[in-house]
Amino acid sequence: MKSHLALLLIAALPLAAEIPVIPRPADVKEIETHLRISKDATVHVADPNNRELFLATLSEAAGFPLGITPADAPSTIQFLAENMLPDRFPIPEGEGYVIRIVAECANVHAATPAGHFNGLQTLAQLIRNAGRDAGGAIQLPGAYIVDAPRFAWRGFMLDESRHFTGEAGVKRLLDAMARYKLNRFHWHLTDSPGWRIEIKKYPKLTSIGGRGNESDTSPDAPPQFYTQQQIRDIVAYAKARNITIVPEIDMPGHADAAVRAYPEHDGGGFLQKGRTDKWPRFTFNPAKPETLAFLDDILTEVAALFPDAGVIHFGGDEVHFGWQKWPQLPEVQALMKKENLKDLAAVESWFNLRMAKTINGLGFATGGWDEIAARDLPADRTLVFWWRHDKPQVLRQALDKGFPVVLCPRRPCYLDFVQEDSHQAGRRWGGFNPLADTYHFPAGLQLSEDDEKQVRGLQACLWTETTVTQARRDFMTWPRLVALAEAAWTPAARKDFASFEKRLPAELAWLKAHGIAPYDPFAKSPEVTDQGAKPEYPDKPQ
Repeated sequence: MKSHLALLLIAALPLAAEIPVIPRPADVKEIETHLRISKDATVHVADPNNRELFLATLSEAAGFPLGITPADAPSTIQFLAENMLPDRFPIPEGEGYVIRIVAECANVHAATPAGHFNGLQTLAQLIRNAGRDAGGAIQLPGAYIVDAPRFAWRGFMLDESRHFTGEAGVKRLLDAMARYKLNRFHWHLTDSPGWRIEIKKYPKLTSIGGRGNESDTSPDAPPQFYTQQQIRDIVAYAKARNITIVPEIDMPGHADAAVRAYPEHDGGGFLQKGRTDKWPRFTFNPAKPETLAFLDDILTEVAALFPDAGVIHFGGDEVHFGWQKWPQLPEVQALMKKENLKDLAAVESWFNLRMAKTINGLGFATGGWDEIAARDLPADRTLVFWWRHDKPQVLRQALDKGFPVVLCPRRPCYLDFVQEDSHQAGRRWGGFNPLADTYHFPAGLQLSEDDEKQVRGLQACLWTETTVTQARRDFMTWPRLVALAEAAWTPAARKDFASFEKRLPAELAWLKAHGIAPYDPFAKSPEVTDQGAKPEYPDKPQ
């Protein structure tokens, strides 16, 4: 449903009072009635695949179990088709929904399972925050809510290579993302510190490449990775919550973990000053036929594990840090001569096109960091992730070339950056990323109407160099990810940071109740650092 359709309703009605929901809905009209939800309340969910999750979500919000009713029986809460709306309401499409809360019932109308799921999250927040009468029944204020997202891609990227989260932590993250209508989980599964995805054809990727992490490089560190069965379970868990998981398999740079396991694919690297371990095997050999076949095999297994991803992200960033040895590789020399490639950038372009052909042939678009905007990939089968906030010209280049773009610049979307000026741990780059900056994004870019049509959406990213423990990852992620969720969902004209701050405390309480300890910007809670912390090894495969 397009946002202008939602505005048709509000144009004919008085301005609404605020309702306690994040993200803020596109249109709300409160009406003079209440719906009483007592302990004998029932729910009708037409889709049997979603019934259990929907009932559990609403029961948790109510604080008591709700029952299920069949379609032909009266229900307190009903999830209905879009064509069952009265004429005065716009018809929802896609992820949009309409909620009508009247004295007799609460009806959620949508055209798709995604729309119903988004309506469920809004209704659950309303129920949790509603008043109770003396008998413990919920008094839910009457309202008409017409809602749809501003952006289709509302994402979060988690770096698992540098420090590993594990299955339980990822599922808890997905639960929280779902509450705020975030619908893309970009899973950064490979990088120089560690390889975190089981590939059946190449077991040493995990038995050797999966050992250790950013803060434990000892040769006897336990391997940390997701088995293929764990990945299938997590993908299904996410799908039930309207979240698509997009895998990232880094190439041709950030390859140390893979090359550590299979050194025959080494393309060379570089050494950080004073280090011998970072990162001497930074790249794959970009021209060796056996290496290309190796990567083809990996991508084929990845594609089978993420059938609904739509995109396979292949990194493509910072390659120039480690390509100094490429001119010495006989395969590169032969390729440059055969293809008349004038420099190493042209070699990188050739490699990207070669691997994009594999990804596209598997039925996926190619995703990559914004360096790929200069690599001549097909715009209709490529998704560019703009991350270099200090290079707005690269965003402009991507848009001018017709690439669809996900906006995830370091400032204000990288959650490893400091969030309060008094905090000491975390990154800064000419400043830091406070909650308000994340919330107001992307207003500062001053995107034109045509630009915004090419922007698929927004994404926050957590790189985990400085987040050794889950407690610190939670502290750095929340509540800025809640702010990003509203920035990506709510129409620009409806965004209001003062309103967001009033609605946020209830969500801080929800996060804490679900085992997530966020930073509290109101209480200025103490900074959580990993000073002296030992690496955690959750969900260690047996």
